[in-house]
Amino acid sequence: MLHKITNLNHALNLFDEMSQRRPLPNVQTFTALVDAFCKEGKVEEAEAVINIMIERSEVPDIVTYNSLIDGYCLRGEMIKAREIFDSLTLRGLVPDVVAYSSLLNGYCKNLNIEKAMQMFREMSGKGLKPNLVTYNTMIQGFFHVGRCVDARKLFDEMHAQGQIPDQCTYGIVLEGLCNNRQVEEALSLFHLMGDSKLNSDIVVYNILIDGAGKYGKVDIARVLFQGLIDKGLQPNVRTYTVMINGFCQEGLLGEAQLLFLKMDESGCPPNDVTYRVLLQGY
Repeated sequence: MLHKITNLNHALNLFDEMSQRRPLPNVQTFTALVDAFCKEGKVEEAEAVINIMIERSEVPDIVTYNSLIDGYCLRGEMIKAREIFDSLTLRGLVPDVVAYSSLLNGYCKNLNIEKAMQMFREMSGKGLKPNLVTYNTMIQGFFHVGRCVDARKLFDEMHAQGQIPDQCTYGIVLEGLCNNRQVEEALSLFHLMGDSKLNSDIVVYNILIDGAGKYGKVDIARVLFQGLIDKGLQPNVRTYTVMINGFCQEGLLGEAQLLFLKMDESGCPPNDVTYRVLLQGY
């Protein structure tokens, strides 16, 4: 399928080749090319493909237009994205969860949380059940604008609606709390996870260690770092780097240097970011 081809030029060449054969490209083939263009930020080319579809009497479906909406959202062109969304009904198509989620994501990335919330409520009012991606997008959006209480309320609402948070959800919540200086609350949620798989996830530890280190809680970061080692988890280059950064911010350059030297011994050599963090510390 074209959407699985990472080289866009290769995809175009393949499409041209298919156009010379029978059967001719169908809606799915055109849509895959539209999606490929949109992911590359080439939305005008994607619209040109849709025009070719229509000329060949291939009617674009909701999946085709969802790709186009997402493409404009990725470029931050929300007015154009909304125009296409509003035109769906005129085209005889019903906006689905994916269409709403794309707009939500676009509004959240542009920090227009009120518009995003309006779309979220409109979606629920039309009987469309928000999925995990929708909730994750909205929760992250609330955290980005510092509305932690609303983010936590929506997190709780997920449970009430039968949507089970996944690894991505917990990562968003923990990072959101840490970025808003609510490290203790993030730790409380972390401890509530108990012995779940998430509690043994190096990404989760990285988020918490980074958050604690950034905001002057290096003792908490140190305990977390030792805790992951006690669990038999192997710190990765990011784990070491955020821990070193925490030490540097507190002026603990001796501890930062010892941990830096330990990286090679542990089979996890420092990268450019690690060197930069240590140099900035000095």
